[in-house]
Amino acid sequence: MEIWSHILKLWQKCCRPQRRQMHQKGFTLIELIVVIGIIVIVSGTTLITTRGIQRRTLNNTSLALQADMRRVQQLAVIEGRRWRINFDTENHRYFIHSVPRSLAENIYTVYLPKGIEIHYIAAPGSRTYLEYLPRGTVSSGFRVDLRSGPYVQRLTATVSAGRIAIFDIERLLE
Repeated sequence: MEIWSHILKLWQKCCRPQRRQMHQKGFTLIELIVVIGIIVIVSGTTLITTRGIQRRTLNNTSLALQADMRRVQQLAVIEGRRWRINFDTENHRYFIHSVPRSLAENIYTVYLPKGIEIHYIAAPGSRTYLEYLPRGTVSSGFRVDLRSGPYVQRLTATVSAGRIAIFDIERLLE
């Protein structure tokens, strides 16, 4: 019997939970700090990735618009007539067509990607189009700003040679 009582005492010491451990609930401070640190790192990485995607999409859209402007310039020279890009600032798209436009002529429409908008157009007489003459120059200077979130990128067409310049992406101060 003495052996069994001795085994029972050992079992109570080793295997049975102590009172302090039984009533302990919740998390320790270290566990909370580790979890909050992981959340901060993941959210920071997500924010950086999202902003990088915004900038990349804005830059790619600007390059596509520049390519379309050059295409319109080449069409004006090859066909010997005026070609125009009309900007629709409300629906964030633009149309490419010849001038004068015939009813049978197909209009090329480009919708900007989601999140990209035509932010600002600077042209004489508050017009919203860029027109290339048959010799490849623009009828007047033109500037269009594309916006994605807090970022803006400017495209400018110069009168003399009809060149299109893309300026660096700038962050808006709001």
